[in-house]
Amino acid sequence: MLFLAQFTSSTKQRLLESLSNMSAACQCFTTPATVPNLNVGRRGNHVRLTPGHRRVIPRAVQEGEIRKGSIKEIPEIHAELPFAPELWTTFFEKYWQKEPVVIRGGLPTELCTPVNNDELAGLACETEFRPRIIRKGDEGPSSWSLQMGPFSEDELESLPSDGSWCLLLNDLEKHVSEFMDVLNLFDRFPRWRVADVQASISSDGGSVGAHSDQFDVFLIQGTGHKRWSISDCAEYVPDNDEAFFPDAEVRVLKNFQPQSCSLLKQGDILYLPPKVAHHGVAECCKTICTTFSVGFLAPAHDELVLSYAQASVDTHDGSQRWRDPWLKPQEHVGEISSEAVAHAAEIIRQSMPKNDAEIACWFGCHATQSFGIDPSETIPAKDLSADELVVQFAEEGSLQRRADAKFAFVQEVKDGSLEGGLFFAAGNMWPLQSAAGMELARHIANYDEIIADDWIESGDAAEYDMDSEAKTLLHELFSSGLIYFS
Repeated sequence: MLFLAQFTSSTKQRLLESLSNMSAACQCFTTPATVPNLNVGRRGNHVRLTPGHRRVIPRAVQEGEIRKGSIKEIPEIHAELPFAPELWTTFFEKYWQKEPVVIRGGLPTELCTPVNNDELAGLACETEFRPRIIRKGDEGPSSWSLQMGPFSEDELESLPSDGSWCLLLNDLEKHVSEFMDVLNLFDRFPRWRVADVQASISSDGGSVGAHSDQFDVFLIQGTGHKRWSISDCAEYVPDNDEAFFPDAEVRVLKNFQPQSCSLLKQGDILYLPPKVAHHGVAECCKTICTTFSVGFLAPAHDELVLSYAQASVDTHDGSQRWRDPWLKPQEHVGEISSEAVAHAAEIIRQSMPKNDAEIACWFGCHATQSFGIDPSETIPAKDLSADELVVQFAEEGSLQRRADAKFAFVQEVKDGSLEGGLFFAAGNMWPLQSAAGMELARHIANYDEIIADDWIESGDAAEYDMDSEAKTLLHELFSSGLIYFS
């Protein structure tokens, strides 16, 4: 999976600047395609191979090499998502953050193409999917380049069929409901850990180059075939800059030597733990190759420490200053006394968490931060009181949770210091005390839809299973646009 970590520092900066300055999404296209490559935004043809197309297979991954035993097949299991509970237990104990595995037939057939390939390619015309194209040039092994979108219809339809490019899209589950169905198959992972659902689209031979990153990822084959070559060699870890081409716009390994490989067909899934180097190449694709990936966040320890420190500063009295009434005449003006060090230590200790409940309050806000949300899209045009909202809830039948916001709850901590529970949404916290409030919070954190019949008896808004705390929570989430009537 290709995240920001695969780009060089200068390219990262350009990428972030491009994201913040992108223009509004281009309009959907309705005119027929005239270039016989990619038919954007409508049903029909896809990227086609030309008769003289050259299929690219990574060095040392020819079938003969596999038969000789120099490269092994990636271990496999055969099962369809969602797994039975006992199989999930086996997966976490044996594979999660331990070793790669291919899950044959892991994706149900009906989800292999959540939307058709033409519509998928058309998303590259829209800003919110952060579209970009990775290109492999002809000037040598390091000639990789990055082109930021959004792209026009003509740009997409003019892409060659020589395997020199790969189109990437992010945040699919946040804007296309069909991809939330894919994400929901991973129903035993904490949702706060999920980064997004990504798609890569290429013609036969297409790739983003060999690389490694810091994330767990499930690589799901949608259409076409892709050969994945992997290596768990310490030389290829993301932090080893010497292993990557120094001048390429895209972070690609210089001398990738795979240890194992497998050909993924439609519905197959490859799970990779962090830091495992991987190289995927579209193979035997008559039209185009699509790979979906579910990636998992792995915040750096420094990021967590800085986040907590900032949260601590935000909640402390900023007017307090250093005071040292104990100061005495000092013989050496350049000395920092032991009393000064002890006083500084006490200031720091006072800002540190006293128990797990304090950590939970910060961490829930940190884990559910949701960037780029436009609240105006779902904030109600008319202000409703809490009681009016319950009446309309009964009439409408359901409320929908925003797909681009993160929700979570905490109901207990290890040291027993939490009284009641905590609910989080888009970086905000609601402390809860009542059983009804926590029950509603758990439901909203776990499910995309809130059904009125589950909370209102017989459709009568006068008889509902929400106490005042639960009703207040529902009202505040609705008023802030985090839940809405669809």
